[in-house]
Amino acid sequence: MTNRIQEHDNLAEQITWPKRRFLVFAGAGLLLTNFLPSSGKAAVRQPDKPDNKTFIERAFELQNLARSRGDQAFGAVVVLNGKIIGQSESRVIQDQDPTGHAEMAAIRDAARRLNSRDLKNAVLYSSSRPCPMCEAGAYWAGINKMVHGREKVNAGAPQICRSS
Repeated sequence: MTNRIQEHDNLAEQITWPKRRFLVFAGAGLLLTNFLPSSGKAAVRQPDKPDNKTFIERAFELQNLARSRGDQAFGAVVVLNGKIIGQSESRVIQDQDPTGHAEMAAIRDAARRLNSRDLKNAVLYSSSRPCPMCEAGAYWAGINKMVHGREKVNAGAPQICRSS
């Protein structure tokens, strides 16, 4: 134990004041990037013809992206006034996040882009029927309607406790 303490003390002596200052500011910068709004978010590619078909197609493109990255094969987009405001593929495996479902990640993306948690009047398009967690997230975000699958099934407004 005393050897480890001595090694730590020796290392601390080797770090000069300019190096310490750099490490402090670099660490603070890394911490701040997690709390500042992400202005560097890639622009969303809008479809030429905004309709149910093209929005579902985009969800399936994201599903294919998830699959190609080794994640669960799901994709989702959030649309408001005919424009995609949020999108994501499943990020469960990529981010080691059990809540990183495509729908949840797309809702998060939309909220960040709008700088608001209120997604009232938005529509959630997803490659498959949202699970109860994702439906609850859509409910709390104020999403008006959910559409899923190649058949573009209108699942209606999200609910917290839907009886099967």
